Amino acid sequence: MSNARAYLSDGRLFLIQPDGKEQEITSAFVVDLQKRLQSIKERREWKSSGSGAQFARGGLPVGGQYEVDRFNPRFSAGCPAVEDHCLYYAIDAGDVHGIFHYDLVEKRELRLTHGPDRRFSWLAAHPDGEQLAVAIHHADGTGSIGIMNPSKSGGVREITEGDSVDSYPAWVPGDGRSLVFQSSGVARRNGDWAGLGPASIQMLNLDTGAIDSLVEDPNSDFLCPSYGKDGMMYFIQRPYESAVRSKPLDSLKDIVFFPFRLVRALFAFLNVFSVFFSGKPLKTAGGPKRLGPDPKAVFLYGRWLHLQQATAPGQADEPSSKVPSSWVLKRLTPGSPLAEAEVVATGVMAYAVAHDGSVFYSTGNHVFQWEKNSSPQRVSKLSFVTCLIVR
Repeated sequence: MSNARAYLSDGRLFLIQPDGKEQEITSAFVVDLQKRLQSIKERREWKSSGSGAQFARGGLPVGGQYEVDRFNPRFSAGCPAVEDHCLYYAIDAGDVHGIFHYDLVEKRELRLTHGPDRRFSWLAAHPDGEQLAVAIHHADGTGSIGIMNPSKSGGVREITEGDSVDSYPAWVPGDGRSLVFQSSGVARRNGDWAGLGPASIQMLNLDTGAIDSLVEDPNSDFLCPSYGKDGMMYFIQRPYESAVRSKPLDSLKDIVFFPFRLVRALFAFLNVFSVFFSGKPLKTAGGPKRLGPDPKAVFLYGRWLHLQQATAPGQADEPSSKVPSSWVLKRLTPGSPLAEAEVVATGVMAYAVAHDGSVFYSTGNHVFQWEKNSSPQRVSKLSFVTCLIVR
């Protein structure tokens, strides 16, 4: 994919050819798993109807739906491989989560690791091809960074831990022995989960285990760090919103409504991870399961986000974003103060830096390409792109 790009749009993976045409990539693992689930459904239906009914009690699982009817596989992450014609991607397939290597020329998929316990939300391949950095999300709401060797067995080895959500790893140019990543502490109230603290950018030295804070501010989240070929560090900055109230005038309300808010917050939080890990919400009553993102709100970068309208009145021809304009893509010379960061674009949902220095970014409505000293150009109309795979 030396001249091609790939985007994750609404959990689907699309290869963008140089001529701009979009080709959806399907996973052989997912297809095979879906066939097996369909076979299970058909066998159980036979037992619960016709002559087979007398030998079985029912056949439908609890809730009246077969697993295949709730099956909603989604690509969760992706990155270029060292080979020009290959890439890596992660998949959530019901209760199973895996990492795969895919050859775009031969259309061959190789499963590297899979299992039910850990969800993989970000991938970053080392330039030498021998290491793959992985963001891991656990069912208890914490997240860690892991390392794996794609050419060897052994799975993913976790290299960060603690009561935090560590995600979006990226390799630091130079010796190749350091990673930057986004990290948020888990905020707790009386020992119970209450949200996430401000997201900061941390650097981990793999040889010494030392972790240094590069960018942090109690009033801002710093998301998705990465580096350009010129050594500049890129990241998304947005205002931090605390989940824990602290205003004196709200104290009485907090006391009265705390039990209800806590139950609602915990349910919402656990429901997110239930969907992430199993593809099934905790609440199933009230109609069939809706596929795809909620048109009004999604869970993005640790926060519920109410998506904005596609365009503002009177601005039908203007680029617009599904995220607030306060979500700003910036770049900074390492070691420089945050005040010297350069604004690349506003209203950015996701981005990736290409080897030639150009930046591709998603506003949630479209994908744009930015080059220094030039205006952004729209390169794709795909919506809800949350991961861009470029070289």
